[in-house]
Amino acid sequence: MRTLRRVTPTPEQLPIISRTRAGVEIIVGSAGSGKTTTALLRLRSLVGLHLSRRERLGDPSPVRVLVLTYNRTLRGYIDALIQEEAQHFADAELVVSTFGNWSRSALGNPRVLDDDSVRANIVSLGRNLGLSNEFLVDEADYLLGRFMPEDFARYATSPRVGRGRTPRLDGLMRQRILDGVISPYLEWKANKGFRDWNDLAVHIAANDLGEAFDVVIADETQDFSANQIRAVIRQLAGTYNVTFVLDAAQRIYARGFTWAEVGITLRPENVHRLVINYRNTVEIARFAAPLVQGLPLEDDGSIPDFNACRRHGPLPIVLKGRFSHQVGYVMNYLRQIDLTQESVAFLHPKGGGWFDFTRNALVQAGYAYADITRRSEWPTGDENIALSTLHSAKGLEFDHVIILGLNAETMAHGDDDEDDRLNMHRRLLAMAIGRARISVVLGYKAGEASRLIEFLDPETYTEVNV
Repeated sequence: MRTLRRVTPTPEQLPIISRTRAGVEIIVGSAGSGKTTTALLRLRSLVGLHLSRRERLGDPSPVRVLVLTYNRTLRGYIDALIQEEAQHFADAELVVSTFGNWSRSALGNPRVLDDDSVRANIVSLGRNLGLSNEFLVDEADYLLGRFMPEDFARYATSPRVGRGRTPRLDGLMRQRILDGVISPYLEWKANKGFRDWNDLAVHIAANDLGEAFDVVIADETQDFSANQIRAVIRQLAGTYNVTFVLDAAQRIYARGFTWAEVGITLRPENVHRLVINYRNTVEIARFAAPLVQGLPLEDDGSIPDFNACRRHGPLPIVLKGRFSHQVGYVMNYLRQIDLTQESVAFLHPKGGGWFDFTRNALVQAGYAYADITRRSEWPTGDENIALSTLHSAKGLEFDHVIILGLNAETMAHGDDDEDDRLNMHRRLLAMAIGRARISVVLGYKAGEASRLIEFLDPETYTEVNV
């Protein structure tokens, strides 16, 4: 499957790539602005810098490099891109991983509680609080990931950065969550000898592991927790270069925190904002923009800006009809695409068995495909059609993006406009649309549509009844 095309650094990227002063740098930009490409070009430059320094000092130790991604699919994608430039990293000790896999490996591969077990325990403990299960689990993840254990009490009074405004949690409710959910959850883990993923981040944030990385690149950092950032910062060499790449508009998880609270002091010259959208057409960016318009972005977010795009293309298509008819339309749509040269992604909120009908249709039509959801290695075959959840598509790029079955059942949320989960879904869909270079097709069934359809501007797409 095709990866990003190799690029020549742009005038926007060159100052970032060539900036080699030790410390932390932040790259911010909306979908399609070349954040990941800039970071990888910067990686090559920084490795060369540290290798030259080692040579001048007569230091035989290897340059240690850590590249962290938000999920396994993005990890496989970035690793494939790095392998294309392998000659530049031959003399470096390079680790490309998700944060979870890196932290687990660094601690000797301990057994970690699976997400379902954590969820079941949190839901059981909070059953009398009057909060939805989804919100309660997200709130526990937010609390545990933002604060170190000794600071949990701060949760009751700290501003809830990066979260929606409903449901509203006053100080009393937060204290009930602390006392009735978090404390007994921690006690349960301690009694059973269990560890969750946040425990790994906390341990690495509190202890020197002898990792001492010279260069760190962390992509999609808006979805890292504060404790994960603390863990990265703790494992740095005396002279280091760290690059965090992010866009708060694409934040999926409510893990908001300030840079200051994780121990990072930033000056304006350390924050680089990429403006030009190289991936999307004007039409795709205009289509995605209403989904995140009005959402809290803090200083690290960017609304998709169609004025920053350099290309035009077809209007996105929104299909309205039964799911089988949506799939039938798309099978005909694929005949217009040169699949030897262009890539297609079928994205879905849940994936798994929800793709069964689509898989059968692709097989019957003679189209080869790869399921890339949570896949740690990027597929190397000739197939240029991918199946993926929306989450696993983060950070990736395809020529054509197809999102069918966009129904309320698959993207449940509260009814309030400020509902935390609704806001998350708005960001998630906008992110998924932003994966596309050429065209976008969405589909839903009348009477069962996700409320997200209401946020789209009819002037930005062509509706087709199927």
